[in-house]
Amino acid sequence: MNNDIKEYTTPSGKKRYRFNLYVGVDETTGHSIQIRKQGYKSKKEAQEAYLNYQLKVIKGEYIPESKGHITFNKLYEMWLKIYRETVKTSTYATTTRYFDDHILKQLGNKYIDKLTVLDCQKAVNIWFNDAPKTYKRFMRYTNNVLNYGINNLELISKNPMNKVIPPKAKNKPKPFTDFYSKDELNIFLRDAKKYNFKYFIFFRLLAYSGMRKGEALALKWSDINFKDNTISINKDVTVGLNNELYEDTPKTENSFRTLDMDATTMEYLKEWRLMQQKTMLKLGYNFLNSDNLLFSTINNGYLSMSKPRQWNVAICKKYKLRRIKIHGFRHTHASLLFEAGASMNEVKARLGHADINTTMNIYTHVTDDQKKDTANKLVRLLEGK
Repeated sequence: MNNDIKEYTTPSGKKRYRFNLYVGVDETTGHSIQIRKQGYKSKKEAQEAYLNYQLKVIKGEYIPESKGHITFNKLYEMWLKIYRETVKTSTYATTTRYFDDHILKQLGNKYIDKLTVLDCQKAVNIWFNDAPKTYKRFMRYTNNVLNYGINNLELISKNPMNKVIPPKAKNKPKPFTDFYSKDELNIFLRDAKKYNFKYFIFFRLLAYSGMRKGEALALKWSDINFKDNTISINKDVTVGLNNELYEDTPKTENSFRTLDMDATTMEYLKEWRLMQQKTMLKLGYNFLNSDNLLFSTINNGYLSMSKPRQWNVAICKKYKLRRIKIHGFRHTHASLLFEAGASMNEVKARLGHADINTTMNIYTHVTDDQKKDTANKLVRLLEGK
């Protein structure tokens, strides 16, 4: 049995294997030389690599890592320790998933002093094919790691990723359809109400407030002001390490906001609170606690982030409706605000965007009815109708 091979868990919760292989003593420093490798998906894979390195040592073919002669994976581990202290836990968890699932698969075992533009270009092409919407993030994170090796550790002098040519999609971009028109939204909410009142309340909140999914799942009754018809957004639910759900601060400073709500939605919320209290009373829970969540598990825990999607799929399947993503209800809210004549700044404030560019870039999509109305306005102007 090889005790040098150990099992460990990555920051994103995945099981991997590592090993330490003693090589000998550095004659210059007197320090022991060890080969440390990790990231193997199975014990068998780690054992094979261990034996290969052992054979190289026996044959005298192994060259110890010198300054700059380390793998990208090793540099990434050094960078990650610094990076972890600069971001929120949810961002850290997402970043480690990007590296585990994409970046390290292509570059992890490459030596940074031998890394070429061609190596990077091949990796980027693969990322583009696997994840065309997010591959540029992988490029950016790879750049961050390599630049850390250049500017902070002075291990290498050049960053080959800087010379990579980003691929471009050959197909024409598909029209943006991830939102409902006014009529589509009314039909969806009508059917959702028939299907399940709890689901209906959740989706009505998204559509009538523009709040993010995580913000809605974090809502407590103490955030609801029935006197002033407002909802306070001051937290969200997010996924951390090992897929653990936890409460976090909102995405940006601008995400802290108080939303004015329509009277009808607030009446529905009162109705939902009463239904929830009756259920909690039957189960023996304190139904008067203002810290109770609006949407929760039986024991007032956070719902899985995938629950809203399950509700959405069930409703659309039952009533044969066109389905949009959960974030599409936020798109819908923005689109309908524009249709109602709201200004760009008003929409920006309501959605909690950090800058106007986000609002302009994402939410300038208009419904078919708006496009037709624009054409009709021109005809009325020119023909006096």
